[in-house]
Amino acid sequence: MTKAGWTVIGMIMAGMAFFGVHILKIQARGALQQVKNYTIYYGSPTIDAMAKLKKTDLAVIEPQLYTKQQIEELKSAGTRTIAYISVMEAPAWNGWRSSRLQPDDYLLVHGRKVHLALWDAYVMDLRQISYRQLLLQEIKESAVDKGFDGVFLDTVGDIDEQISDASVRQSMQEAYGSWLRQVRERYVTLLLIQNRGFDSLEAAAPFIQGFLWEDWRSGWFKDAWSRIRVARLQKEQKKGLRVFAVSSNGDSNNATEARKLGFIHLDAPKGYYEQVP
Repeated sequence: MTKAGWTVIGMIMAGMAFFGVHILKIQARGALQQVKNYTIYYGSPTIDAMAKLKKTDLAVIEPQLYTKQQIEELKSAGTRTIAYISVMEAPAWNGWRSSRLQPDDYLLVHGRKVHLALWDAYVMDLRQISYRQLLLQEIKESAVDKGFDGVFLDTVGDIDEQISDASVRQSMQEAYGSWLRQVRERYVTLLLIQNRGFDSLEAAAPFIQGFLWEDWRSGWFKDAWSRIRVARLQKEQKKGLRVFAVSSNGDSNNATEARKLGFIHLDAPKGYYEQVP
């Protein structure tokens, strides 16, 4: 091929690369602005549950319990379907993942695995390439292949809350950002909603469309920790990030204060399993 020909191809590829980045930015910001209500439900897709899920704009659900046909049914009703994925923890109930984990995938502290007895789950090491690849495969089989609109990134907060070593925490946040870039590049149209993980937001912000403040409570303005995080989220809101909030303590002020901040609020006093909140 002539030099001129290679030049033209180079220009085309450069243009495609630029366009690709532009598409990523569009997908990363503003994709959830039309969502007015949502729910989180990890129970089985009973007839009653399916009927209630169809009435919501967006539903975070457990993908292993649903068939591709059920996801199509929900999407046909106008519900955006978001598949639950635990990023930093490998719970015992997730047999698909547990059977594929490698010894190096577990986070070790002083040479020992970190077990969270309350959830019967182990904290994982996102810095390991094998673990990141496993998560990508789980997203493909559990969410993408079934036609889900997006993924709910749970347990990201473990990076902040379970890792006391500052250098390890920083490297884990960097690994998280790198993994999110992989997800975004592989699945450009997939919606990504992160649960908590406030200190990891800097790494995640370019790639996610939504952020959930789980355990949201009224009176946030009285607490310095909460004020700092509200300000951080408001900064991202201006760039198009959709912020969700969920409460379980029954305080009516939770919803009022969340809505004043532009957060979409959900009351879930009975949790996410017994019935659709």
